Amino acid sequence: MKGILNKSILVIDDDLGMLRALQKVLTSEGAIVTCAAWPGEAVETLSNRQKHIDLVITDLRMPMVTGEMLVNALHRHRPAMPVIVLTAFSSPEVKAQCYEQGAVAVLEKPLDSAQLIAAIESALGASPVDDTANVGERP
Repeated sequence: MKGILNKSILVIDDDLGMLRALQKVLTSEGAIVTCAAWPGEAVETLSNRQKHIDLVITDLRMPMVTGEMLVNALHRHRPAMPVIVLTAFSSPEVKAQCYEQGAVAVLEKPLDSAQLIAAIESALGASPVDDTANVGERP
């Protein structure tokens, strides 16, 4: 828990059930969670300089925008922002594309909370994690 305690995390997913589940898991670990059900809302949140965000978690496939496009847009607003991409439709090519756009991890759905927390801690520099067993090697 120590690695994400009081960290501000923006979660983006058009599936409201997934959004609520992620919010529940992260808040139970002590994170401060902001949810966005569409990418425009996420970009607005990051554009607001009054709102501090430590990390972004985004779904890969959403209506009218891909996770890769969103990662790119998020990095235009906050270049150093760590972004974790979640997907139910993964391939080595998709993962490589996400990493090229600046994602720090690509996790496959369904995922367990321990895997997600480990990826967040790694992205925030709290602890190293070997994600190659579950999410493929980073190119």
